[in-house]
Amino acid sequence: MVDVRDVADLHLRAMTAPEAAGRRFIAAAGDAKPFAHIAATLRERLGEGAKRVPQRRLPSLLVRAGALVIPALREMRGNLGVVRHVDATRARTVLGRQPRSIEDALTAGG
Repeated sequence: MVDVRDVADLHLRAMTAPEAAGRRFIAAAGDAKPFAHIAATLRERLGEGAKRVPQRRLPSLLVRAGALVIPALREMRGNLGVVRHVDATRARTVLGRQPRSIEDALTAGG
């Protein structure tokens, strides 16, 4: 995840920095977060504004069972328990970019 403002900033820095020529940069604020973390962050930071954010978790076993008959759950099944690691070190070191936190990006629109 990444805040769209950080993506715009990274693009500008990459276009104007000679040392960025021909290089790729990852625009991420850190490792992917599970939906439960995202939901908890929204509830914590938005209070009443997050009243429709789910509060319960769907157990992995139920997702696996449901995947037998529900195509959308089939797509989710392969990602259960997987943490996607993202390394944005080059963007920080070459371009001096420090991204906003995932929590700040999630709640910026309030």
